[in-house]
Amino acid sequence: MGSTIVTLTTDWGYSDFFAGSVKGKLYSYIPGVQVVDITHGIPPYQLTRATFVVKHACMGFPPGTIHIIDVCSSQTKESPFVVVEHNQQYYICTDNGLPASVFGAEGVNAVVIDNVAQESSFFTFAARDLFCKVAAMLAGGTPLEELGFKTDTLFRKSSFATAMLDNAIKIHVVYIDAYGNCDLNITYDEFEQIRAGRKFELQVHEVKINNLSYGYIGSEETRMRRTSLMLTVSSTGHLQLAINIGNAAQMFNLQYLDTLLVKFF
Repeated sequence: MGSTIVTLTTDWGYSDFFAGSVKGKLYSYIPGVQVVDITHGIPPYQLTRATFVVKHACMGFPPGTIHIIDVCSSQTKESPFVVVEHNQQYYICTDNGLPASVFGAEGVNAVVIDNVAQESSFFTFAARDLFCKVAAMLAGGTPLEELGFKTDTLFRKSSFATAMLDNAIKIHVVYIDAYGNCDLNITYDEFEQIRAGRKFELQVHEVKINNLSYGYIGSEETRMRRTSLMLTVSSTGHLQLAINIGNAAQMFNLQYLDTLLVKFF
């Protein structure tokens, strides 16, 4: 049997001690553990971005992997701490809308953590003082039901969904990567289904895009004009705005959750 893998997805940033503190606990609690940093670069409290990361980075790990997700992790009666089991992996997080966005709001295999005492009398760092302990218990074979009481319904938070209009859709920027590429909240398959073979026009400020590029190189015209904005499909399967060797977000002042309109003809 291989060593336990624990991943970390957080909004802690990289300048503080938080990641090192949690890793120290994990190495102390779980012999031979492999700790994988998914990212600590989620902007503070951005659940939509965290959801996008978890969906596209955490699902491919092997059975038995434990994922600690610490974004907006302040426990309340309405948003308790939970463990969700999905495809033989465990996700320790807060029921704040993120797990429902990832796994669905109903029919999940999840427990609300209420049988595990945290390591501190103060409730300011759950990832270190509770989540690490829960991870160690899971790694040691503790059944899910012994961690708390079962729930099959998770809190669903209103999200920025694709809005259908007459011969148009409203879409949103949901992720901006380090290159300034902007993923949109619609996949290629969803777009093609809605498009149904029609021509389209996506306007970003003064730029109008009416074709889909199959990579970052684009057309000959795009290669010659490196400031040309293109619409392509990212590795996540979502439509993405990008510039060949350029930063689309900066050049076109695109922000997280900006709304864009696609017209069909």
